[in-house]
Amino acid sequence: MAQNDRRNSGTGSKPVESPRDARRPRSVRFSDSEWSLIERAAARHGIPAGELVRSGAVAAAEDRLGEPPPQTLSKGHAALIEAIYRSVYVMATLKRDELLDAGRRQEVDDLVAAARRTMAETMDDGPA
Repeated sequence: MAQNDRRNSGTGSKPVESPRDARRPRSVRFSDSEWSLIERAAARHGIPAGELVRSGAVAAAEDRLGEPPPQTLSKGHAALIEAIYRSVYVMATLKRDELLDAGRRQEVDDLVAAARRTMAETMDDGPA
C-alpha cells in the first residue's frame, strides 16, 4: 500500500497528504479493452478503476526499485498481533499435549507439517 493510502483517522475518508505531496491528475492512455479489463478488476475489489491503476502502478514501482513499502501497522496493531500470537501458541501447545497423550501423534505431525508449508508460502519462502 502506498504512503498516500493511509487514511486520516479523524474522518476515515481523506488520505493523509502533505501539501508538497498532494496528488495531481496525470494522463495515461488505455485501449477500450484494457480499460474494460481494469474496470472489471476494480469492481471485483470494490474500488474505483483509477484507484486500482494508481495503487498498482505505485506498488510496481516500489517493487522494481527495491523500496520497501511504508509501515502500515501502528504500534498498537503490532502489539495486538503479538498478544494474539502468544495466546494461540499457548492454546496450540495445550492441544498438542492433549493429542499426544491420546496417542494421536500422526495428527499432530500432519498439523505441524501443514502449518510449516503455509508459513513458508505466506512468507514467500516457497513450499517447505
